[in-house]
Amino acid sequence: MTADPQAPVKRGPGRPRDPEVERRMKRAALETLAEHGFSGLTLERICERAGAPRATFYRRWATPIEAVAEAFDDAFHFPELPDTGDVVKDLVILGQAILSLYGDPVMGPCMSFLMAESRVRPELVDRHRHDFPRRRAYNRSVVERAMARGEIAADIDPDLIIDVISGLALNNQATGRPVTVEMLEFVVRRLLNKPA
Repeated sequence: MTADPQAPVKRGPGRPRDPEVERRMKRAALETLAEHGFSGLTLERICERAGAPRATFYRRWATPIEAVAEAFDDAFHFPELPDTGDVVKDLVILGQAILSLYGDPVMGPCMSFLMAESRVRPELVDRHRHDFPRRRAYNRSVVERAMARGEIAADIDPDLIIDVISGLALNNQATGRPVTVEMLEFVVRRLLNKPA
């Protein structure tokens, strides 16, 4: 029995997504935003910078803003949190990572653009409102681990500690005022009520 030449050809599943292409496109989205702002955040620029066709982009995201939001969220979700057994040391290491991220020549401008744009386009925040609590819960686990070990008092507010560390990093990005390891440790010890 021979196959019907008019019958439609059955195709297998599509080509699997290449994580390297996805990483390249997300980085290109951030670099485009950092260089051109929201008015210059175009699909063409992102695809040209990433060396990928538009169809590849559209298999992942509907708009350039969605790509930026995902890339931004990825950057702020540290793959590993410090766990030395010493909460002060862990928070100083986390603080240095946040400072480094805010000081990055791409992430710093992106942060500024996103903060400014979200004031006039609240849908930017609304669409990805779930990302911040997820990142925050992850990062505050440094403090929560120390509480579980009995290393610090149970009435310490983990969110306040992460807010202050993030605020120092944001101020550093805005003003260029350096934040040293000693400064970070001083602030962390004060927040945790732990003497030097």
